[in-house]
Amino acid sequence: TGYFEIYSKSRNEYLMNNSFVQYWMPYNGGEGIHDASWRSDSEFGTEIYHKSGSHGCINTPLEEVIQIYNNVKVGTKVLVHK
Repeated sequence: TGYFEIYSKSRNEYLMNNSFVQYWMPYNGGEGIHDASWRSDSEFGTEIYHKSGSHGCINTPLEEVIQIYNNVKVGTKVLVHK
């Protein structure tokens, strides 16, 4: 938890666990905002993370992460809370 800054933006990356993401915006070492093609649309916004965690990342639906990626700048503050 805490305030962080997005320190880069990139496309078509493999994360540390070999998961492919189309949009990647890291804010705390290996944690960041990204799409999560392995999640169904019905899982976003639920308590799925209590059983199948994100390891600190913010899993975001593709349509929404595209908008975030196109509008956020490196240095943008991110507040992470429980």
